[in-house]
Amino acid sequence: MYDIAICDDDVSFAASFQGQLCQLLDQRDAAYQVQVFSDPDQLRRAIEDGQRFELLFLDVLFAQAERGITLAGSLREAGCDADVIFMSSAPEFAADSFDVAPLHYLVKPVAEEKLAAALERFLAKNTPYLVRFSTYRGQLQVHLAEVTFFEVFAREIVIHRVNGTKESCAGTLKELEEHLPARAFVRPHRSYLVNLDYITEIVRYHIRVTTGETIPVSQRLYTEVQQAIIDHADRRTVSL
Repeated sequence: MYDIAICDDDVSFAASFQGQLCQLLDQRDAAYQVQVFSDPDQLRRAIEDGQRFELLFLDVLFAQAERGITLAGSLREAGCDADVIFMSSAPEFAADSFDVAPLHYLVKPVAEEKLAAALERFLAKNTPYLVRFSTYRGQLQVHLAEVTFFEVFAREIVIHRVNGTKESCAGTLKELEEHLPARAFVRPHRSYLVNLDYITEIVRYHIRVTTGETIPVSQRLYTEVQQAIIDHADRRTVSL
C-alpha cells in the first residue's frame, strides 16, 4: 500500500492532478491511498502527528511565503524519508531543489507522459516484495502488497488477495513465515499469517481485513497480536 500526499494551495489544480494520478495508479494495479493538503502546515502537522507517506507531491510556490523546497527540507530534518516530486510552473527552481534530493521535478501543467515517467521511477524504486510459490501449473510469483492473508491446510497454502481472489500452492506456514519481511505480517493463529496493512479491526477473538473476511485469533496470542497492530497503526487506521 502506497500512502501518497499532494500539497498544493491551488485547489482546482490539486483535484485535477489527484484524478490524473489515481488513473495512472489504477492502470498499474497499485494499492494506494492519496490525501490532498491545501496548506503546507497541514501536511507538516500530519507528519508530526505520526502519519507516514511514501511519496509527496509538493508545489514549489505557495501563496504563503514558504516554498515547497523549504517545506521538504524541514520534513527531511524531522525524519520524513518519503520520496518527493516537486511541481511548479517555474522550471527555474529545479536547480534549487537538489539539496533535498527530489525524485523528480514536474512543470505545470503536468503532461500525462511526464507524470507517468515520474511515477514509474517511484514504483521501480519501491518494487513490492515478491515471493515465488510452486503450483501444479508451475511457478507463481506474488506481490505481498496484493495479499491480505495466507491460510494453511496441511501442506497447502491458500493466498487470499486484496481483490478477493484466492490461489493455492504447496508449502507450510513455517516455511512461508521464514521468507516474509519482518513486521509486515502477524500470525494470530497457527493456520494464518495476516498482512498488517489490511487489518481494519481486532476484537476478541478475531481480526477483520479490508475484504470483510475474518480470521481467528488464539487466546494465547491475542495480546501479542493486538500490540503488533498498535505498533503498525501509524500506517493504517485500526479499530481496537
